[in-house]
Amino acid sequence: MLHVIRRSRATSARQLPRVAGLLAGAAAVRSRTYIGTRILHEEQKPKKPEPPNSILTEDMLARAGVDAERGPETEKAPAEDKAGESTETGSGAGKKKRARKTTTEIKRERYANLFYLFSLTGLAGGAVYMSRDWDADEPEEERKGIENGYTPGLMYRRFKARFDSLFTFFQEPPYPDLLPPPPPPPYQRPLTLVLPLEDFFVHSEWTQQHGWRTAKRPGADYFLGYLSQYYEIVLFSSNYMVYSEKVVEKLDPIRAFITYNLFKDHCVYKDGIHIKDLSHLNRDLGKTLIIDTDPNSVKLQMENAILAEPWDGKADDALLRYIPFLEYLVTQPINDVRPILNSFKDRHHIPEEFAERVEKLRAKFNADQKAKAGSGLSFLLNPGMASKPAKFPLDLIREEGEKNYVRFMKLIEEEKEKLKLQQEHMSAPTFTLKDMAEGNMPTPEEQMKMQLQKQKEFEELYEKEKQKMQQQTKGQ
Repeated sequence: MLHVIRRSRATSARQLPRVAGLLAGAAAVRSRTYIGTRILHEEQKPKKPEPPNSILTEDMLARAGVDAERGPETEKAPAEDKAGESTETGSGAGKKKRARKTTTEIKRERYANLFYLFSLTGLAGGAVYMSRDWDADEPEEERKGIENGYTPGLMYRRFKARFDSLFTFFQEPPYPDLLPPPPPPPYQRPLTLVLPLEDFFVHSEWTQQHGWRTAKRPGADYFLGYLSQYYEIVLFSSNYMVYSEKVVEKLDPIRAFITYNLFKDHCVYKDGIHIKDLSHLNRDLGKTLIIDTDPNSVKLQMENAILAEPWDGKADDALLRYIPFLEYLVTQPINDVRPILNSFKDRHHIPEEFAERVEKLRAKFNADQKAKAGSGLSFLLNPGMASKPAKFPLDLIREEGEKNYVRFMKLIEEEKEKLKLQQEHMSAPTFTLKDMAEGNMPTPEEQMKMQLQKQKEFEELYEKEKQKMQQQTKGQ
């Protein structure tokens, strides 16, 4: 038994190396199989392409508006990821990622914040300054009965009054008085007539064939020449000076009819409309009337206005129809033209309504004359006048006006060259804007003396020039 046990142990000892070898081989096979499968799996898995290296830095891309952190996967992300609002998983879930800012953007935001801060501070300081008490040199019309004091209501009213005055600077005419003071009574016209230019005396139109062309209305020269003996004529254009000045020079080249020229620059701008405010003319409104084609232009003094239909460029005699009424108005001893203008029903048809009134008066006058001529008493008292019918008073006024107009035009034709030289010599103003601002304007009497002195100097200069021209003519 003991022998058998020893023999089996010897056999087991002899077989140990073999068993160990078999075990090692099996382990090696399993190891080679595992390693080969992992390598095969790695070889079959596609490799990600490496992104190309760019020479552009992130700052350069950020200045160009390109997000350097966005890859191709980000472009395929949902809309919220495209807006830069991608979220993190885990403990950082729900937190938005901050976009990277460049140093230029940081400086820009800092300067913008400083600008907003200083702007708000300046606005607040300006509002407090404009709410202060009234200064002694501020005009009374700007105060509007608002008292001093630092209650919220008074401060707001002072602020509003000063704030509104900033815009009135651009809405009001350049000067408070657009015309100089009128001359003394011996040299002053009884009434002032303000006339429009566009669509009353001239009409401009554009065609593809000729471009811009301006037509002068028939009777414009006669209208201005005839009424200039009665009225101080002021031409008030609805266009700016740069566009209308040349047209005015063509209309009255020697300034014999038109006393003053005003333009759109001298209007009052209110509610989006340019208004011809007669209160700035430095003339008595009771002795001033205006003719215009636009009712909005005269809305501030409608009681002084005669409304005319715009001229379309076709020949007519509408200008001549205004002369009888305007002549009658200026030859009557009246102190205020507004009640007479208000007596007409329609301001668009005053000439026609006046003509109807004249015809009624003429018929009544003729009937009275016939009644007087038929009585024997008038024949006995004045037999020479019985054969001559009396003339209607307005006809006598018109005949005298025609005679004066003919003499006036003849004088202008004879003195045309002299008037041109006189216009050049006496065009210098008698006062400057500095005098107006400082309140050193001369009185009307002083202005008339200055004009007479200029006239005297011009007469002497003209006589010398005339003698030189005569000597040159004799020498030839």
